Amino acid sequence: MPLLGRLTCAGMVASFTQRRHLLAWAILLSITVTSTSMHTRHGATIAASSGCEFVKPALLRCVDRPAQGLNLPNEVTHLEFTNVSEGPVDLTFVRHFQWIKSDLAHLKECLLHPQGLRTLDLSQNIISDLENYQFLNFTGLVHMNLSFNRISDLPRYVFQNQKLRTLSLSHNHLQALPFQVFAMEHMTELDLSHNYLATFLDHFFKFNKYIEILRLNSNRISKLTSNALADLTELRKLDLGRNSLRHIAQGLFDSLHKLEYLNLADNPLTDLASGTFRGLRNLVELNLSGNKFTQLTFGLMHFSPHLLSLSLDNTSIEEIHNSELLGVPQLRNLSLKNNKRLKAVENFVFADTPLLEQLDISGNALTFLPYSIANLTRLYRLNMAGNLWACDCRMYWFADWADARRANVSMSELTCGPDAYPNDMLPTLRHLNCTRPQIVYKTPTRLYRLKSDALLECRYSAYPPPSITWITPKREVFHWNPDASIPDVFHKHPHSHDSFMTPLRVIPPRIQILDNGTLWIRNVTRSDCGRYYCYASNPVANHTEDVLLHIDPTDWNHIRIVSLIVGSQSAAGFLGLTLIIQFLRYILNKFGILNNFCSFCKRDRVSPRARQIYTMLDNIERYKSQQLEKLRDNYTQQVARIKDNCTQQVEWIQNSYQSQTKHLKDFRDIGSQHLSTLRGQYCDQVRKVRDYSTGQLNWVRENYVFQRNKIRKFSAHKVVQLRETYKYQQQTLNKVLENLPSLYFENCRAGTCGRAESLVFDPSDMESVDFYIKSKIEKLSNLDEIADEGENLTQSRLSLYYTPTERSLGSKVMSPEEDVLAGVHINYIENRPMMPILECPSTSKDAYINPDSPCKEDLVSVSVVVAEEEELISKDFKDISGQSNNAIDTGAGGDNNLVNHETSL
Repeated sequence: MPLLGRLTCAGMVASFTQRRHLLAWAILLSITVTSTSMHTRHGATIAASSGCEFVKPALLRCVDRPAQGLNLPNEVTHLEFTNVSEGPVDLTFVRHFQWIKSDLAHLKECLLHPQGLRTLDLSQNIISDLENYQFLNFTGLVHMNLSFNRISDLPRYVFQNQKLRTLSLSHNHLQALPFQVFAMEHMTELDLSHNYLATFLDHFFKFNKYIEILRLNSNRISKLTSNALADLTELRKLDLGRNSLRHIAQGLFDSLHKLEYLNLADNPLTDLASGTFRGLRNLVELNLSGNKFTQLTFGLMHFSPHLLSLSLDNTSIEEIHNSELLGVPQLRNLSLKNNKRLKAVENFVFADTPLLEQLDISGNALTFLPYSIANLTRLYRLNMAGNLWACDCRMYWFADWADARRANVSMSELTCGPDAYPNDMLPTLRHLNCTRPQIVYKTPTRLYRLKSDALLECRYSAYPPPSITWITPKREVFHWNPDASIPDVFHKHPHSHDSFMTPLRVIPPRIQILDNGTLWIRNVTRSDCGRYYCYASNPVANHTEDVLLHIDPTDWNHIRIVSLIVGSQSAAGFLGLTLIIQFLRYILNKFGILNNFCSFCKRDRVSPRARQIYTMLDNIERYKSQQLEKLRDNYTQQVARIKDNCTQQVEWIQNSYQSQTKHLKDFRDIGSQHLSTLRGQYCDQVRKVRDYSTGQLNWVRENYVFQRNKIRKFSAHKVVQLRETYKYQQQTLNKVLENLPSLYFENCRAGTCGRAESLVFDPSDMESVDFYIKSKIEKLSNLDEIADEGENLTQSRLSLYYTPTERSLGSKVMSPEEDVLAGVHINYIENRPMMPILECPSTSKDAYINPDSPCKEDLVSVSVVVAEEEELISKDFKDISGQSNNAIDTGAGGDNNLVNHETSL
């Protein structure tokens, strides 16, 4: 039991210890959380007491307090002021700043350190004056909003060096803008709406070609030149609504190929040319509401095939004609509301917009709907309220269509006119007794006498009574409508016209329609014979019948008989008249009556007038003969003169040719002499060049031989001197070796008497050295003999100096004491005592040759240097000889060129 009690107590103590540690951690954690929450609540309390609060960790919002004395923490990047009075604000760490609905007027003193700002909203303040370079320190600003202020002027350089993308200056007092004041290439959105701007000059937006949204609505713009918007090639949205535009300049929108939204609403536009929108190939939405159009121009929509929405509200349009919406097959939304003068929409208007989904025709003066609406299978919203709908047979089809489409189409309230009971249009239309035309009677085929009257009749049973249209065999058309208050399909045609729609203006008309629709033909002629068409139509359907009109065959036979009789009588009368005239003439000539009473009929007497005429004819003949004679003489003289002149010209040409030939011969002789002179001069020049080249080559060769002989003699002299030096060293070494003990000498030969790396001089090597030097001297002497015998050259006294090449100098780096060529000067070698090249020890103390000394290396290097110098001099001589040969070849080439030139001459 005591053990068990102790174990239990120990377990309790251990558990108590663990619980105490856990409790300590919990208390510490709660203290930390409490302190944090107290700190947060304390900050919030301070913010609340100062009129500011943290909406988010980085967003501070201040309302109804002064800006003076506000210290912003570094973590605040979004700052919003509402109704905050002016004061300096440090914006070092702020990126997005909004200061609205305050009396802010001075920006320079209030906004400090704005380099890091990206968004600035200063709308709804009293800012009125801006200065040049006002925003120069706003280097990172991207979005700026200055709307709802009192700005009346923008200095030319107010936005200098800015990189804004969006700028809003709406609801200010701007009246005019400096040219290209918005010269910021990165701008994509510009809002100048609700100002007092009047116009924009050509290429005003030249440096803003990336603008996509431009708002110019609610200004006083009355004129835009054709190039005012020419540089906005990336524009997608343009708002020109609520301005004073009376005319759109030709080509204003031609460069806006990417424009998708265009607003021209609420302008005093009365007409638009057919090519106004020819550049808007991607236009999607167009608003032309609030203008003074009376009709749409044909072809206005032909250039925007992607148009989806069109608004024509509050205009003066009286009627929408067929084909005015041609060119917009993808139209989805059409608004034609509140056009108080719009009374009719022709039947085939909506046939050009089969994809229409929303149609608003409310608030107009329409009385019936065109039947083409029934073909709009995608229509789901139809607003037709506020019209004077006539619930007659013209709208009879609408009841069945509305019942079939009511589940898919949202329709407005359907009422018959302004005074009818609301929404009773469909019941009224269903109970109409409208029937299609059916033929009841038509005039049968009859035979009409010529010059008689004909009545052609077609009677139909239908409700409402159909209109009748007659078409004659000569394609003349006559219209008749029993009820003028209900226009038929031909109400725009003239009452009577031909096939070219030209009205018939015959008064009184021979063919006309009576009040009951009967066609009356007066004085039937043969051209009236044929088939007549009777076309009957009402709002429900139409029907066509034909009526034949024939001429009575009796009239045809009578015409033939009368024609034969009249023809026979005419022929007989003409023959009898001819016989009578010829008989009278014969009688008068037989009895001479014509000769006695008619002077001009006499054949044997000549009247005075005739005699005078004969005299005049003779005079004319004589004058003609004289003139012909003179003409022949003149011609002969002219021919002779021309021949003489030709002969003289030929002689002159021959003389001129001979003189020119003589001159040419003289020129040729002079040219030959001059060419001979030139050839001689050229030969002299070539000879001189060759002589000069030969002399230079000989001089170079002699100089080379002279310098080579000097070098060889110098080398031989050095070799002899080296030989004497080695002989002296050999004698000295022999004496040293004779004086040394034999034991020491043997030890030295074994390599144990000095350093291990030392080289002991062997007397037997002297024989090989002497043999090598003798062979070199003999070779040099042989070279001298061969050079003297082969080239037969002597030393030239013309050489002035000898200059070794860089390679010969670089082949052996010599100290000033080792410059073996230092004694070579002008044409001779100085005979002064040479400095010994090899300096070897001569005392008994230095009995062996150290390999580090220059004695052994100089023995071989002298011969190597001599061989290298000889090789380099030979190479230089070859180079000089090659250059000389090239010069000679060049002279020979020039000689050949001159010979070729002489041959061509």
